[in-house]
Amino acid sequence: MKRRWAFCVSAALAAVWSAGWSQISFVHVATVDLSPYFPNGGQQGNSVSDVAFDGSNLYLAGFSTANSLAEPVGVIRVENALSPNRTFTPLISLTQAGQSRVSYVVYRDGYLYLGTGLGAASDAALTGIRQYDAATGTQITTWNGTGVVLPSDLSNSSRAECIELDPGYQGGNPSLAVLARGRGFIFRRNLVDGSALANILSLPSRDCQGGATTTGMRDITFSPEGDAYLRVDNSVFYAPRTADNTVDSNRACRILDFESDNAFQVLINIHYLRVGGSNYLILNRRTGADPRINKVLVYTGGGASWTPYAELNGDEPIGSDTPAPFGTDIFNFTTGYGPDPSKGDVNLDGLVDDADLLGVLFAFGGSGGTEDVNGDGVVDDADLLTVLFNFGSNPQALYLFVVSSQLTQSGTNDRLDIYRVEPSSD
Repeated sequence: MKRRWAFCVSAALAAVWSAGWSQISFVHVATVDLSPYFPNGGQQGNSVSDVAFDGSNLYLAGFSTANSLAEPVGVIRVENALSPNRTFTPLISLTQAGQSRVSYVVYRDGYLYLGTGLGAASDAALTGIRQYDAATGTQITTWNGTGVVLPSDLSNSSRAECIELDPGYQGGNPSLAVLARGRGFIFRRNLVDGSALANILSLPSRDCQGGATTTGMRDITFSPEGDAYLRVDNSVFYAPRTADNTVDSNRACRILDFESDNAFQVLINIHYLRVGGSNYLILNRRTGADPRINKVLVYTGGGASWTPYAELNGDEPIGSDTPAPFGTDIFNFTTGYGPDPSKGDVNLDGLVDDADLLGVLFAFGGSGGTEDVNGDGVVDDADLLTVLFNFGSNPQALYLFVVSSQLTQSGTNDRLDIYRVEPSSD
């Protein structure tokens, strides 16, 4: 999930964004059909599974729903992802378990951490977690000594389930977190060399008293302080961190009860977002029956207390256009900061300057593109004034990236949606 740590920005930038952000809204800025990039028989899989962001480029991880044991899966890099002129480049391809064994991707400091064939237990050669150079797609074959972390490396687990960046206790000593189905642990691996770090015993307890335990691990996310939020049997469990390798009472307590949902499904996901002084959990639900829950759910709160805040249906207007609503119940998400064309950085180079001014002037009277700064369908005086007002600044925006797919329509219903996160007008 979900998977560049969204909060690695300077203290100055964080202070600017924190002022007055008691509530947020999600401005729909793009929807992109991904079906051409994940066709049946595609070298990166036939369905999109996860997304990571490096501040400019997106990394889309694919999985295969084909009914065969070994299938090609991998990563597509979306360059200049915030521009309408984005390009798609196949970056990584390898043969891993098919049959809906999923992929997760994390970006950090120039490297991708890719888990593929996750959920497979039949053949160790067809599942694993690997490190890659994000620029070249080259595997770091010395990571974990063998180049791969296998389920057997996770205290002899039978199958790995997901990966995520763990910021560490109080934001120190980050690592790669791994969940394994059937185990009540958060496994941790060194980001640099892949070696094992101390596991965190975090046995999920439905009654929060150590009873009614379950180990149907699905996904994990963390607060900036390192508190863990897990999807287990579809519900949400919370484990407050007490040290680098411990959580309170060695257990995770259920805080959102979705037990009525069918838990034995792939891609039941969750993502933690902090904006200023407010916290949000972004998640999906998979019921296993019609009508499907074809939306992204947003909760607000903190610690063990959360309430519904918003729902994203995919049909929120983009300027003067209204896209189709989501037609799927499989979602994954990440957030991150990037250049903000709505503040005049139309060429997305991080600075509002003469190049942006010329861009608007040359596009004057036209429609679409980043030159339409306010998204009203025409490049006019209002867009020019925005560039002039912000001239010399380095505007950054927080973005939510959503990928969605559907098991029953492989390669035909995959899409990417981009939302800009802004202070709410309410």
